[in-house]
Amino acid sequence: MPTAVIDAEGTEIFFTDSGPVEGSSDYTTYVMYHGSAFTGDMFHKLLPFAANAKDNVRLVILNRRDYVGSSKYSDAELEDLNAGRKVFMERTAVEVGNFLAWFIEKNQIPRITSDGKSGGLAVGGWSIGSATPLSLFGHPEAVPKELYAKLEPYFRLLIFYDPPHLTFGYEQPPEGYNPWTDPDFPTPLELFDNFRYWVSGYYEHAGLPSRD
Repeated sequence: MPTAVIDAEGTEIFFTDSGPVEGSSDYTTYVMYHGSAFTGDMFHKLLPFAANAKDNVRLVILNRRDYVGSSKYSDAELEDLNAGRKVFMERTAVEVGNFLAWFIEKNQIPRITSDGKSGGLAVGGWSIGSATPLSLFGHPEAVPKELYAKLEPYFRLLIFYDPPHLTFGYEQPPEGYNPWTDPDFPTPLELFDNFRYWVSGYYEHAGLPSRD
């Protein structure tokens, strides 16, 4: 599978691409970021539905930094992340922009159409992965103006798929359950297994009108 080298430091992003829609000059390229503890593989079942004339969508599925195929974070970067430093998300913003600009130039994808209804980029994130593309808009002071200029004719949609409160900087609700801090699971591996069980669970609800 291909990787993109997105900066002078050699940072690599692993991705899967369904390819252009045959015969279309106005298809939309949907770039998807996965969430925590899962890779982009979870979206690969969507690939057969992409790149067809009916939906007119090209699907690009990334593995975020520190996931299989993409560059690991350095110790200094992980320290910034663990300390909650703003510079971590500022770097993420530039990396997102660099990948999108690289993909645009490499593949000569269609621009946004004059009516604004097709073409260009739709960029989305699932769960906490939503924070990755959002960083491009949340930290404009960190993104070079010439990079924004390259993206402007293409960036059409930002899509959030089930984002958690952390995506938008909200504090953890005190009454809510956090699978990453459950004291019944003392080791990182146990916490990870607990998260996988929790995040993939399905629950029967009494009914939305009652809000019970």
